[in-house]
Amino acid sequence: MDLAQLSTHLKRHLRPGVPKYLALKDAFVEAIASGSLQSGDKVPNEQELAATLPMSLGTIQRALRELVDTGVIARRPGHGSFVKGGLAQGEMAHPFHCRFLGDDGTSYLPVYPEVLARNLQPLPGPWQQALKSASAVEITRRIRIADEFYVHTSFFIDPQRVPVFARIALQDLSHSNFKDTIFKACGQAVTTIDLMMRQEAPPPAVCEAIAVAAGTVCTGIRAIGHFPGDDPIYYQHIFIPPSPRELHVVADARAPGMSDQ
Repeated sequence: MDLAQLSTHLKRHLRPGVPKYLALKDAFVEAIASGSLQSGDKVPNEQELAATLPMSLGTIQRALRELVDTGVIARRPGHGSFVKGGLAQGEMAHPFHCRFLGDDGTSYLPVYPEVLARNLQPLPGPWQQALKSASAVEITRRIRIADEFYVHTSFFIDPQRVPVFARIALQDLSHSNFKDTIFKACGQAVTTIDLMMRQEAPPPAVCEAIAVAAGTVCTGIRAIGHFPGDDPIYYQHIFIPPSPRELHVVADARAPGMSDQ
């Protein structure tokens, strides 16, 4: 791993009001999204990072813990830390909106997204007010949560601001983390998310997609992701069928996983 490249990424995220550990976490995510870091690359140890980066050892340790919690890097006792690889085929790395807790109460169930459709002219709806835009591209996905149930998502983003969502091959969108795609395209991280939840019955087509009976009351989540400065960048409507699994919900897109709470 090139520490000079990591330092360059870090400079983009060190700004007033942002804790340094979050800036370092975002720098790692950007380095991976941009290809500077590849799956299997070894991460320098904490002392090496502290000798190079403008932050304390404790700050670096906290950032690395959160990167482990969110599945970005993996620790191998006796060998060090590595950029996580070896995801199962179709599995999405470090999901945010579908962080369902496993049986241990700290780890997250694996998620497997599948693109169902892309609509370059979606029907008018709440996305217009959320994005303050008259145009959007809509990406509809069905997400398998482990082997237990499906979640349905409709994701809206202004193609004039982030053209990649209108142009990229659908197969390349299927298993992507959309926040990473946005970061790679724009050089900015989604930092905060407004979340509104209610119980509602999805449209029949959604019920069919997630394999529940028509009229089944599900948890509906409307999420608006923001760049710094309260700048809305995406709108997403999520339907979650009845399930005993707990969902870890946070509004800070850089928040840690459960094991660091």
